[in-house]
Amino acid sequence: MKASSLMQLFLEVAAKATEIATVIRKEKTLLDLLIEEKPDVKKNHQYFQDFKTLADVLIQETVHHFVSQKIPSLADSIYGEESNTFTNTKGDTITIEICHKQEETKALLKSILDGNDEAASLLSEAIHSSPEIQVASERLDVDIDTTDCGVWIDPIDATGQYIKGEIGVEDDNGITEDGLQCVAILIGMFQKSSGRPVLGVVVQPFAQWNHKTNSWTSNTVWGICHKELQETSFQASAINTDKQPMIVMSKSESEHVQSALSSKYKVVSASGAGYKILTTVLGLTNAYVLSHESIYRWDCCALHAVLLALGGGILSYRHAVQAASQAPGPLSRADLESLQLSYVKAAGAIASRRCSLPNSAESLPGIIAYKSADDAISILNLLKVKDVK
Repeated sequence: MKASSLMQLFLEVAAKATEIATVIRKEKTLLDLLIEEKPDVKKNHQYFQDFKTLADVLIQETVHHFVSQKIPSLADSIYGEESNTFTNTKGDTITIEICHKQEETKALLKSILDGNDEAASLLSEAIHSSPEIQVASERLDVDIDTTDCGVWIDPIDATGQYIKGEIGVEDDNGITEDGLQCVAILIGMFQKSSGRPVLGVVVQPFAQWNHKTNSWTSNTVWGICHKELQETSFQASAINTDKQPMIVMSKSESEHVQSALSSKYKVVSASGAGYKILTTVLGLTNAYVLSHESIYRWDCCALHAVLLALGGGILSYRHAVQAASQAPGPLSRADLESLQLSYVKAAGAIASRRCSLPNSAESLPGIIAYKSADDAISILNLLKVKDVK
């Protein structure tokens, strides 16, 4: 399938996903209806509470439904964060499926929403909308073998910020530490035979708040890195050498890691794994470093494809630090290539397309996301010197 056709399809489902997220966020009463706390066995234990919303499940199933319709060979290779079940306020557990007709989807949603006809109508309209997306095909005139591909989805990254619904304040560096701006929809395609990301679409549904119109403007970023093709939706900005280089981290990051890196980099924090990687993609930070196991393939795949298209990448933290510590000198760019994250599990094929929150064995051993190989090598030298593991 042509890369241009694939990108158009992924942008169309991303636009549907954005509409779903926006519709639900507009009405607090609707949002309250749609929140379910995950059972303890499925929680991300970095957080005290971990919620899934019907927005997560609807977006994931919308992507699966419409991508599978256009590319049947991908149907069993679309993996996401959430299971496709949801429990409504009456305690009924319902399997979420997108139907072929809008009225059928509306009827299913109405049963979940305790008979709320208006809410079911709004959501079914968003799911079955027909966004007009045009992709310049001459830029993406290359074939991608979809039979050798899979898809990772994070339908609502930074769910906690989505539920709170607060408008974040942008700092002097253009970074928002908390707020709806940190929410992202992540859809990434990877090659099964190599485990490498191929294509990524990332949407901030709530990128900018307009105080005059009391409305949000979204931001969409995409990238493809396949063979000789390296394309993104935006012109990469040059790194400002006049500013102190910055690394974004989680608020829970190890003090040892922060100390090791602060000798050269200014350390800042922000919410949402996807948003933190996005700050690196957009050139707001030089890198995102996470040393512990609280990140998953669905958090990284889409943005990894964009970073590769920009000449960067995402390394496995544990393996990269080990390699740097054992090497006689600084790692090379070729070494970085061999340390890129893989999107096929070490054990081989992924058994179920609906993963929900997996156990710790399925999480990634930390990451280093970067746009410049020089930054990646510099970061690893600092971590090696401090022997931070």
